[in-house]
Amino acid sequence: MSTIYDVARLAGVSKTTVSKILGGSKNVRASTLERVNAAIEELDYVPSCFAQGMRKGATNTLAVLLPEQYNYGYMELLAGVEDYADRSGYMTFVCSTGRDGRYEEKYLKEMVRRKVDGILYFAYRRNEKSLAYLEHISTNIAVVVMDNVLRGERLDCVRVDGSGLTKQAVRYLADKGCRRIAYIRGLGTYDVTTERYQGYLDGLEESGIPFDAGLVQEAEFTMEGGAGAARALWSQKPEAVVAATDMLALGALNWLEENGVRVPGDVNLIGFDNIPLCVWSRPRLSTISQNQRQVGEIAVKHLLARMDEPDQEPSRLLLGGELILRETT
Repeated sequence: MSTIYDVARLAGVSKTTVSKILGGSKNVRASTLERVNAAIEELDYVPSCFAQGMRKGATNTLAVLLPEQYNYGYMELLAGVEDYADRSGYMTFVCSTGRDGRYEEKYLKEMVRRKVDGILYFAYRRNEKSLAYLEHISTNIAVVVMDNVLRGERLDCVRVDGSGLTKQAVRYLADKGCRRIAYIRGLGTYDVTTERYQGYLDGLEESGIPFDAGLVQEAEFTMEGGAGAARALWSQKPEAVVAATDMLALGALNWLEENGVRVPGDVNLIGFDNIPLCVWSRPRLSTISQNQRQVGEIAVKHLLARMDEPDQEPSRLLLGGELILRETT
């Protein structure tokens, strides 16, 4: 691999001159610039963005911290993040911090060491230590928090209105005449599921339906968790089931179909996320769409705006979505 010294030697100039040209300096003779550019092309030299970042204070890189990047719920969102970042001239680092956030502190400090220009932070659980650290570094690095309800922290936040969208789904089922509406929620330790669960409760209240604890099941965010929850709920004879994620809903759908329960003949079913698998299930799953690719693009746009105007007051952006009705309702 060629170095800056190789470029300087081939062009017949000093390393300092090559550095000035790479840094965008205009105070260089045209003949010198031509020789250096020719040497760069001949040697296929690629300057280190981190070395440049040390000098210029920018590396044109963004960090995305996710609990698990292979989660279907994050795939479209991450595609939106990477696409908009690339079009804006930025490279993205994606770090999987684990569902319990065990690697958050390690990755956050490493991204600061690498001098990334901005950080998009996702987490299933609220981590007080991580949020305090993000608030501390936000004076030097742009930070946008996603999928996490802030409680006084002075940080930018972009998230989808999980509560309002879940309430919309419950109201839709109630308007169809369903009174026994069950809910499959994720583990209570996850902030995102707590917010969506509140939407379920609000939807029942606004529809005049009394809350029944027997119609609520808690499960891991997996198809197996959804199947187990459906099995436990069926003894309560629900007329409809709303799930906190599509994976939970698809697991429930599989159990119901295998046990002779007609969907939607015997029970209606609605998920949340609109992952690609929804259109491949039979029947095709009704769900709540977050327009995840668009959310990813908006998040990066918001992050870049913070980088351009670092002294602006932190803002909170709450995004909508839509109820997509397919064959399970």
